[in-house]
Amino acid sequence: MFAACSNDSSSNASSEEIESSDSEEVTSSSSEKVAPESSSSKKDVSSSSYSKKESSSSSVSAESSSSKKDKSSSSHADEESSSSEKVVTSSASTPPTDPIEIFNPRVPQEAVYHCEEEESSYTKIAIDFDQQDWICTFEYANKKGYVYVQGTPTSCEARFSLSPTITADTALLYIDGEYVTLEDLTYNWGGNHHNDSFRFTYDGKVYEYDHSSYGWGYRKCQEMDCLKVYEADGKTLIEDGCGEYEDDLQNVRKLPVVCRFADIEDGSFGSFEDTFEFCNGDHRLIDELNDE
Repeated sequence: MFAACSNDSSSNASSEEIESSDSEEVTSSSSEKVAPESSSSKKDVSSSSYSKKESSSSSVSAESSSSKKDKSSSSHADEESSSSEKVVTSSASTPPTDPIEIFNPRVPQEAVYHCEEEESSYTKIAIDFDQQDWICTFEYANKKGYVYVQGTPTSCEARFSLSPTITADTALLYIDGEYVTLEDLTYNWGGNHHNDSFRFTYDGKVYEYDHSSYGWGYRKCQEMDCLKVYEADGKTLIEDGCGEYEDDLQNVRKLPVVCRFADIEDGSFGSFEDTFEFCNGDHRLIDELNDE
């Protein structure tokens, strides 16, 4: 009934220890950005069917039709702010639906942070970490859209292997023509096995993107594929849409998402078709085979 996929490159890790996802976190530094960056400079998100403006101070001010008109567009930008998010609304009649058109993503840069650790007086481990950009679908409580994050490594930590801290340069949520700046987005590298996740606050709730299936050695085999929803405190679970510990497969991945990381060569993201598969070595598949 369920297919299985092979483990990704993280399966080459020499250690089988499972590390806490609390060890490497990212704090979003993009509190005021409205549009993502291009490969060489910041770009505004633009389209023939919608428009928005960014002021020189990187903040958007709502314009009243009675006091100011935009000479180059018929749409106005209204901004609502809270402690963790800012909203920019486009009044265009036909907002885009393609995430690439929505965000106009940059091409991430290679080897932007050098990290090394001495194993002994004779050997060193050294890795150059790239920028990490990703786009995920968002769907919850009748709201659908996309999340786009531009991440840059800013430090690293050695625990069985070298793991970077990724800081969000830009973090945007797009729903029904609205761009929401996610000011508190954090990304967790996921330790030695790179079982990554990220979370942010939106509309009074905390949303966490995670994995619903792990393979041999408790390693992920694909990108983040499910959603967990918490109260505003980030601890009280409202709905577990992942179910990675559920034995009943019908209770697994109840809130599915699709995440794609940008190709480091050209910035492409590939298809957003849902291709989820249970990982080879997932204990539930093994138990199912043993029961037959």
